[in-house]
Amino acid sequence: MEIKKSSDDTAKLQPGKIKTAAEFIRGGGLVIFPTETVYGLGADAFNPDAVARIYSEKGRPGDNPLILHIANADDFFELAFESPDYSRALIKNFWPGPLTLVAKKNPALPAWVGGHPAGKTKTVGIRMSAHPIARALIAEAGVIAAPSANKAGKPSPTKLAHALEDFPHATPVLSEKKFSQNSPFSAFAEKILTLDGGSAIVGLESTVVDITGASPVILRPGAITEEQIRRVVCVSAGADFSDAPRSPGTKYKHYAPNAQMFVVSGEQKKFVSYVKNIREKNFCVLAKKNTAALLKNFDAEILVLGDDEISVAQNFFSRLRECDALGVEKIFVEAVEEKQIGVAIMDRMLKAAGGRVIYV
Repeated sequence: MEIKKSSDDTAKLQPGKIKTAAEFIRGGGLVIFPTETVYGLGADAFNPDAVARIYSEKGRPGDNPLILHIANADDFFELAFESPDYSRALIKNFWPGPLTLVAKKNPALPAWVGGHPAGKTKTVGIRMSAHPIARALIAEAGVIAAPSANKAGKPSPTKLAHALEDFPHATPVLSEKKFSQNSPFSAFAEKILTLDGGSAIVGLESTVVDITGASPVILRPGAITEEQIRRVVCVSAGADFSDAPRSPGTKYKHYAPNAQMFVVSGEQKKFVSYVKNIREKNFCVLAKKNTAALLKNFDAEILVLGDDEISVAQNFFSRLRECDALGVEKIFVEAVEEKQIGVAIMDRMLKAAGGRVIYV
């Protein structure tokens, strides 16, 4: 997937606001900020109190690792240890962009960096965002630890409004507000600031690739597809990692709406027939545009996912949040073909559905 600037992203860099947000992060505060994938909840990666607050604010399990965001590819080699030669090819071809590399961690770093301050990690996930606001913020603040800006297990935020649904106490950055290094920690510890960057242009979290072995292993699919990676390096079929989780999004229930969700897999005609025979009273259907057109006179909430897989990826999490707002009890989602970015879409759909699939 080629990453381009979003057509509805009218936000400018606004250096004053970014400087304020960076100062807030350096002081121990949290900032919600845009990336090309989803919105992140960022903190100083080397401040244990701030990192611990990420976990507490999200309700995130302590063994679920964090991704470290950098502004310059050279920073990767300060954080990583014994990185293989092929890592340079991945960096050259896919950074900046929606690719996270899980590397052996530099032993000079604190043992907890990359995870919860109460734990230890042997690896660290690192990525360099293509979003100009994210890059500018990180360049000003230093390395930022940032998972997605949502409560643990909920759909990821592709708009600032989504993040504010989960963190309603967050407030916009005011460029004139200054935080001195002598400010009491309370000026930072009870607040979350926000930077608005419009809608995310990818809509799914980054592809995560483990580079600790002789060949890379894809831990989490994303917009950078296996086919794209194979054009650059040989990819391992998989590996059995017996230590703690190396990537977010691989162990716990993720991306789930409030309603019980089902992925419906089959030909379009069979999908339409199945939906028309549903006897539930309070449900929602998520389908691609041409499929939704066949259900236009059907007495149910029909939400369009998009015209193609790219737009489905962009809209999926947003539609789940719309279903939450509607208060439906069940959601039936049209499956997509598992090729290219469809692999990542189906990964998110299945996790959101808790593995529930209906074959028609």
